Amino acid sequence: MKKKTFVYLFILVFVAGLFVRLYRLDLRPMHHDEANQAYKFGELLEKGEYRYDPADHHGPTLYYLSLPLAWLSGQKSYPELTENTLRGVTVFFGWLLLLILLAAGRYLKTSEKFWAAAFLAVAPQLIYFSRFYIQETLFVLFSLALVIFLWRFVNKPDYREALGLGLFAGLLYATKETSLIVLAASVFSLVLVWLLSAQKNKRHLNLTSETANKELRTGIKRGLLPFFFSILIFLAISFLFYSSFFQHSQGFLDSFRAFSNYTEKAVEAGWHHHGFFYYFSLLFYQKGGPRSPVFSEIPFLVLALVGTVVSFSRLSRKYAENFRSYLAIFALSTALVYSAIPYKTPWNLLVFLAGFLILAGIGFVYLLEIIKNQPAKIILTAAVILWVGWQSYLINYYLHSDPNNPYAYAQTSLDLRRLIARVEELSQVAEEGPDMFIRVISSPEETWPLPWYLRKYNQVGYWTASEQVDSLEPAKIIIMTIGEASKRSQNELDAYLIEYFSLRPDVLLMLGVRNDLWEGYRLRKASAFPSGKS
Repeated sequence: MKKKTFVYLFILVFVAGLFVRLYRLDLRPMHHDEANQAYKFGELLEKGEYRYDPADHHGPTLYYLSLPLAWLSGQKSYPELTENTLRGVTVFFGWLLLLILLAAGRYLKTSEKFWAAAFLAVAPQLIYFSRFYIQETLFVLFSLALVIFLWRFVNKPDYREALGLGLFAGLLYATKETSLIVLAASVFSLVLVWLLSAQKNKRHLNLTSETANKELRTGIKRGLLPFFFSILIFLAISFLFYSSFFQHSQGFLDSFRAFSNYTEKAVEAGWHHHGFFYYFSLLFYQKGGPRSPVFSEIPFLVLALVGTVVSFSRLSRKYAENFRSYLAIFALSTALVYSAIPYKTPWNLLVFLAGFLILAGIGFVYLLEIIKNQPAKIILTAAVILWVGWQSYLINYYLHSDPNNPYAYAQTSLDLRRLIARVEELSQVAEEGPDMFIRVISSPEETWPLPWYLRKYNQVGYWTASEQVDSLEPAKIIIMTIGEASKRSQNELDAYLIEYFSLRPDVLLMLGVRNDLWEGYRLRKASAFPSGKS
């Protein structure tokens, strides 16, 4: 592929990648994890305060890197924040994932970089979770950047490469505790490729172990000072974020203590416990109910397999030429490690999926090279584009919140928006307006994302169990799970008009509107539609 052609096509893919991530960004209701992260960011935005919690919420980069977009949007408080602003942050970093491929430089052919970027741009899972306000999109970007800059540094151990390596290692560590998996897998891949290429080198050049060791010692000596520089950058970036920009130095120490908490979580897993093949089953084949379409990434998996075979079949005795093998080992090793951990959520597969997609780009270029028939090339390209386009449409725009969508994991139901709309209508009738008293009674797991959707109301109280509340009165509106509602007397509930709404699959909420408020609401609605039509 000519350089000029590559530039034009890459820009086209870059723009398309942004469009599919931004298009109707508010389609999906806020997930409870998103709402939780939004609340943490809201505290930082309003008060300028943040303290790392080693037990939950992951690292601080998401919150601090959200500040610029909130400021540019003129949003200065938690109630002013919008879904588009928050998700715009993760969209931006998901978009940058395409750009980081350029850092691979000469280690990938221009055609390989183009197709890898194209696959990263339209992959349904990357689009879906780029439109999701959690750490994962940042984590994938920093992971891929670390993998690339580690390779660059090993092959050219100067201070410029050390700066990139330290910067992305620091950002990765400050994003999520599972950064240790990525760091370990990248070093393991580096060493394994070195061993494979050294073995090949010996066979071809009859090098002795002493000669190979001498070359290794020379390389280490040359890169020692730049490596220590990268460590310094890593520590500086990590400390900067975890210490809340020097406001809470304890946060940096807490980041190390967090590993025991997250190790325990990973093993116990709870309802996030899934079998070894969970991630592979998501990518290979998923089908929900009888009317559910098929979800499958088989074309990408086949292309990734071709790319992996090509990478190892072309293993060179020149270490610098083995970036593809290094990437293949990284993707496979992280896939195996993540699969071995009992705790699993769909977004955790993004790290190795990004590697698979780059390998798919390598495999696709190889197939286009060996296929001599031009119509066959066009048919193959069209088939891949149509399939991934169909999958992206289903996952991101059509079944974005449907339980049949394998990536809509514990996703908030669209029905919750009806509940919130009802509360908004009632607040317009209530004398207190947004100051009306709303009582929410449910466990923390069955409360979120309600705090996000009720953030503009000034008198909202949250109780985790019905036993904590003596009387539902004087609340104008009550929101309870069915389990908590069953603990109240019928006489007490008779004071409220009851409606039911789905929070998410298997979680039903009861909305109670005090009878006097409901009567006012009913009369207002009747006067708005005197003919009885609504």
